[in-house]
Amino acid sequence: MSTQTGYGYDARFKTIQKFTNLAIPQPGPDELVLKIEAAGLCLSDPHTLIGGPIASKPPLQTSTKFVMGHEIAGSVHQVGSQLMGDPAYATGARFALQINHACGVCNMCRAGLDGSCQGSYQAYGLNEDGGFQQFLLIKNLRTLLPIPAGVSFEEAAVCTDSVLTPFHAIQKVRHKLQPTTKVLVQGCGGLGLNGIQILRNYGCTIVATDVKDGVDKIALDYGASEFHHDLSKSAHASQSFDVIFDFVGVQATVNNSDKYIKRRGTLLMVGLGKYKLVLPNYTFAYREIEVIYNFAGNSSEQIECMEWIAKGLIKPNVQIVDFHKLPQALDDLVNNKVRGRVVFRPNKL
Repeated sequence: MSTQTGYGYDARFKTIQKFTNLAIPQPGPDELVLKIEAAGLCLSDPHTLIGGPIASKPPLQTSTKFVMGHEIAGSVHQVGSQLMGDPAYATGARFALQINHACGVCNMCRAGLDGSCQGSYQAYGLNEDGGFQQFLLIKNLRTLLPIPAGVSFEEAAVCTDSVLTPFHAIQKVRHKLQPTTKVLVQGCGGLGLNGIQILRNYGCTIVATDVKDGVDKIALDYGASEFHHDLSKSAHASQSFDVIFDFVGVQATVNNSDKYIKRRGTLLMVGLGKYKLVLPNYTFAYREIEVIYNFAGNSSEQIECMEWIAKGLIKPNVQIVDFHKLPQALDDLVNNKVRGRVVFRPNKL
C-alpha cells in the first residue's frame, strides 16, 4: 500500500472532506511514522469545520487543508535512521499523542504546564495533519506518550481529550472535594460522563443533568447520585451546590449555574458549546463566585489519566464506528445523537 485515505478540513468547504490517494509519509532521521490504531471524534471537529483551524504561530502559515482527528493512539510503524535500534521506538511500541506540540522550553513548559505552551500553536487535527488517516508522521517526539499495559488503543485515544479535559479541570478543585461537597455536573456527553467517573473517586455527592434521553442510566452507573433532565423539577434548592462543572458551555447552562451555585461556590467552565456567553457579573460579584475556565490539560496529567484507566478507576464510554462512516458519525454528533465517545479504527478497513 503506497497511499491512504483520510478525512479532514479544506478551507473551500464547511463540511468534512474525504481525501483519497494521500501519500504515506516517510520519516526523516529523527522522525517516525505512527500507524493509527484509534482516533476519536470530538465536538471540536465540527467547530473547526465551521470556524476554521487554530491559527499557526508566525512565521508558520496556517494550513488551508489538512487531515483532522486530534484524539490519537497508535503503534510505531517506521522510524528514521537516528531512531533505529532505540528500544523506546521499537516497531509496534504503543503511544497516545499529546494534542498540542509543546516546545518544552517556554516558561509554561518549564513549569510543567505544557498544555498551555507559549512557544507553539500547532495541534494534531486542529491545524495540521491528525488521526483520521491510517499513518501519521510524527516530527515532535515529545508528543508521544507511552500507553500502559491494560489500556486499549481506543481508551488511550479518547484519554487525550475526553478524559484529560475533565481531569485537568477537576484537579484545580480537588482540595474542595469532600464527602459533604455537593457537585453539579451539567452535560453527560463524552466529557461529562468521564468527569463523573473521575469525581466519584473523591467521595463527593454528584448530581448530573442533561437534556438528552438515554444517558441517565450511564450517569448513575458511573457514579452520579442523581440524574435530572430538568433540575428545576427536582428537590434541589437554589444556591445549594458547592461546585458546578459546566461541560456544555451554552447560555442555558450558565443561567442554571447562576441559579444553583452557593455563595462563594466554584463554577468550572469546560464545555465550548458557544463562542460567547453572558455571565451575571453583579450577582457573581456580590456572592463572590469563583469562575475557572479550563482547556485541555498537561502531558503529565494525560499520563496519569491512562494510569487511572489501567487501574480501572475510569472506563471511557467508547463507541467504535466504521471509519468509512465518519461523515455520518460527525453529523450524528452535531445533531445530538451520539452517546459517549465515537472512535474510529482507520486501519480496520
